[in-house]
Amino acid sequence: MWINVTILLLSALLPGLVVLRVSPVNEKNLKLFLVFAGAYLFSMTVIHLVPDLFLSGEDPFNLGLYILIGFFIQKLLENFSNGVEHGHIHHHGHGYSVGFILIALAIHSFLEGSIMTDSLHSNHTPDSVYSHGSSPKILLGIVMHKIPAAVALMALLVSQIKNKKKALALLLLFALGSPLGLITSEYFSNSTSFPESYLVIFFAIVTGSFLQISTTIFIESDPHHKLDWKRFSVSVLGALAAVLAQLSF
Repeated sequence: MWINVTILLLSALLPGLVVLRVSPVNEKNLKLFLVFAGAYLFSMTVIHLVPDLFLSGEDPFNLGLYILIGFFIQKLLENFSNGVEHGHIHHHGHGYSVGFILIALAIHSFLEGSIMTDSLHSNHTPDSVYSHGSSPKILLGIVMHKIPAAVALMALLVSQIKNKKKALALLLLFALGSPLGLITSEYFSNSTSFPESYLVIFFAIVTGSFLQISTTIFIESDPHHKLDWKRFSVSVLGALAAVLAQLSF
């Protein structure tokens, strides 16, 4: 678990530190990477997380309902974060304040980190998401998603806060979200007083959050419904990478 905690922490800290050294950010390349990461995350959610949820033995209707709830919870968080978790770089202040953005991002990061627990083993199927939630293929998707989010957040902090030390401190708060989510989820998954079904429901909500994030990236990469072949090719590569990862480990 602690290796995953360290990776999640560094996946947000290191890109943010790079932004301090490299300015301005190459937004064109960042968007292409975001499309790849979004395609990977969407594909991994569809071929791994969703099927495993429905193999958990819980009522399929309830699971679908909680996935929908997670989808709309993330939609609300996105409203307060100004889309920073989607890699949106804002150089000028607009929308909600930095404080609101950080709170929304922290909640989002906490949720995505929580699914990485590896202590909960479903009684219904040994190959469920709960026994393989911390697998490298899931971790890779989260890390790829966090990199553009960290870059976008630091670009915003640099433009709004002239004090670099304060900007780094705020970046650290964001970076701690996913590790804390993993540690908390690990604690409750080992608690005998916490029903396993509650964690299944919680992970369904997180899965819905992943679906909202990844589908939003797809929609924004083609806002005028005109196919961009470069972005389409990158998204196909991202999906193929997820398929290969699922088949490999």
